[in-house]
Amino acid sequence: MPAHLSRRRLVLTAAIFALGPVMPGDAAELDPSALVYKLPDQIKWNPPSAAGSQNSVLVGDPAKPGLYVVLNKWLKGNHFSRPHSHPNDRFISVLGGTWWVGSGTTFDPDNSVAMPAGTFVTHFGKQVHWDGAKDEDAALLIVGDGPGTSTPAEQTAGRLSGIDPRVVVYTLPEQYKWRDPTGAAGTNQVILHGDPTKPGLYVALNRFKPGNFSKPHFHPNDRFITVVKGTWWVATGNKADKNNMVPMPAGSFVTHFGKQVHWDGAKDEEAWVLIVGEGPGTLTLVEEAK
Repeated sequence: MPAHLSRRRLVLTAAIFALGPVMPGDAAELDPSALVYKLPDQIKWNPPSAAGSQNSVLVGDPAKPGLYVVLNKWLKGNHFSRPHSHPNDRFISVLGGTWWVGSGTTFDPDNSVAMPAGTFVTHFGKQVHWDGAKDEDAALLIVGDGPGTSTPAEQTAGRLSGIDPRVVVYTLPEQYKWRDPTGAAGTNQVILHGDPTKPGLYVALNRFKPGNFSKPHFHPNDRFITVVKGTWWVATGNKADKNNMVPMPAGSFVTHFGKQVHWDGAKDEEAWVLIVGEGPGTLTLVEEAK
């Protein structure tokens, strides 16, 4: 395991022990060396900025080299950033609300482009863009390799005529290319960025139909998962006992540590989970305990 991933694992494990038991209420027990999580009400948000946004750093440090994962929320009321750029590419999933985006130095919110919930957006490094919210909050999950610092650009007047694809590209939910386009599979997946079988950053969206579960398995590297929709049920170890699982409601953030056995799925409702990691993120099955 790379040194920075090892350090991150130690920090996350220490943090969960500091919080005490890893069980919500009387739920099943999880092994904190395999999995840690934050429920939505345990995520600590920074106070709103003067620009009208707030964030919560979930993984890493956007000011430093290495993988980072940040929740960002633009507050309703026509709050927008001004034209700026970042040194490296950033990959953004719209978790809720409508996010409004523009490219270039022309700041024209009236003609910004709407990114509804479920849209996946790439901001290319060193390219000028701006964004924000209008009449509803916009919740985002932002992923990238740091540093992810922001450099202001000189703003110009004029009318925005569209998004420059050299600056911003995006995929709307209805444009997703699912592994099973028929939707019949119990577990389906769309790769939004990268290739989980190879080294490098990847982003994938998994969808579990009710009653579908993975078998006990592990991955070589840490994985960071946001529950986007429904309730995702998780467990650790190699005993597949569906009565000994912990529910992760929408908005929960889960870390699966590399080389540690776990399994998961959906019970009575469909569950969608957004997975981020540094590849390879291949899956190795283990023998189930009887």
